[in-house]
Amino acid sequence: MAERVLFNYEALDRSGAKTTGTLEAETEGDAARQLAQQGLMPYALKRARQGWRGPRRKHASSRELQLVLQEFTTLLESGVGLVTALSSLAKSSHHPSLTTAFGHMERSVRQGESFSAALRQSKLSVPEYIHQLVYAGEATGRLAESIRGGVDQYEYDQRVRTEMAGAMIYPAVLVSSGIAAVGIIFMWVVPRFGGLLTQHKQTMPAISRWTIASGVWLSSHAWLVMLAIVLLALGVRAIWKAPGFVDVLAERAARLPIIGDWLVEAEVGRWASTLSALLTGRVELIRALNLAASSVRMKFLRTRLFAVAKSVKGGATLSAALREHRSLNPTGYDLVAVGEASGELPKLLSALARLYETSGRDRMRRALQLIEPLAIIVIGVVVGTIMTAIILAITSVNDVPL
Repeated sequence: MAERVLFNYEALDRSGAKTTGTLEAETEGDAARQLAQQGLMPYALKRARQGWRGPRRKHASSRELQLVLQEFTTLLESGVGLVTALSSLAKSSHHPSLTTAFGHMERSVRQGESFSAALRQSKLSVPEYIHQLVYAGEATGRLAESIRGGVDQYEYDQRVRTEMAGAMIYPAVLVSSGIAAVGIIFMWVVPRFGGLLTQHKQTMPAISRWTIASGVWLSSHAWLVMLAIVLLALGVRAIWKAPGFVDVLAERAARLPIIGDWLVEAEVGRWASTLSALLTGRVELIRALNLAASSVRMKFLRTRLFAVAKSVKGGATLSAALREHRSLNPTGYDLVAVGEASGELPKLLSALARLYETSGRDRMRRALQLIEPLAIIVIGVVVGTIMTAIILAITSVNDVPL
């Protein structure tokens, strides 16, 4: 089998608009055929220059999965047939795990299986609500529209997760820098005063003896300290990757002031957005409620939302069930009630999700405004205590009046 290489192309789509991109093919002729299958007319096609990429990861990232789903949905919306779209992505330059999955789906669909069954068998790590939307889209004949709702929701989930991770970068760097600064002082500065501890231990204040003794011990056992730090980092990493740990941590953090409100609103916003996408995709209400509830990570909130689904199944309205189980704020209850009365529940749920997203950003900024000065104060107190202990040691030895 010939080696597949990358080609850069410039082409015109069916509407005559110019489009550019990159695709993977064995020959230039094969690349041109792939573009024609996508409804594109190439007028410039050349082999791309490839540098050393280094080893590729075994699994595709969430961002790579998001991009390939976006491309797949765009192809369907442009009128490209399902098999052709699957074939195009199976031969694309995306991560090998993704192209392999699309290749398997293409073969399954060609053999007569439904796309929903092929997608589940491919074991792509997509959320369950995308599977349900694909199934509903096949049943209603609106596959592209249903998948678009799922892709938009998946992008929303990724955006919320990225915002949360990005918001914690500066506090994490600040705290890490402070810990590193304290460690350097203990390892290299404080031990220089070890001679004072040997000669004048009895005349030093207790805080000076403890500080200098700690610094001398850490300096003389530097390799042991470094090994302990490495083992601690590996342990923290293993615990962090343990199934369910992040969810438990988020649930504990939800009890904290300011930060807790931010996390809860982000979860409720994700629930509202997921439910909106499912209802727009014509998924039955009770099933949509259960799927949306299962996407929530916080156990106490997930339990309430499952109880909401149970109440709705028993005949209650959604707004009444949400109010009964205290799942939203007053504004949320009002929006859901208006959506039920007007028959525009998906749109109102989408508006509610945007409202929670905006409110969550405001709370995130307030949380950061609290974390940053608190970290600076704690680090300053630790460094100040060390400096005070050293100064007290020097003055006690030399009988300098304070």
